[in-house]
Amino acid sequence: MGLFRKSEERVAQAAAAEEEFDRLCALPPADLAAAIMPAFAPDGPGHGKTVNVLQIQSWLMSSFSHSSGYVGKLRDPVSEAVQALSNAGLAERTGPHGDLVKTTRLGEAALADGTVARQLAG
Repeated sequence: MGLFRKSEERVAQAAAAEEEFDRLCALPPADLAAAIMPAFAPDGPGHGKTVNVLQIQSWLMSSFSHSSGYVGKLRDPVSEAVQALSNAGLAERTGPHGDLVKTTRLGEAALADGTVARQLAG
């Protein structure tokens, strides 16, 4: 009985990770950008520092075990979302390949006052 239960749990965890991956990929870039901004909040990996796109991808899937196969596949959607943040003036891309991201003062203010979605909408 214990062996089957563990297998059922793994299947459920893998299904949850796949569902989250599919949900994130289906979001329009502006909506995914809004979902990414909390990564720069005080409890996020990017608070007060520059992070790379891979760190953002990993952060998005960090609540899901068995998600490692999906993290790399999020590169294009996350890059598009980061570009939306950049276009809205909420973050800037840095680094030689533009794969590093940090928030701007406007981004920090929008995060603090809850206006990220409004800023992204224009």
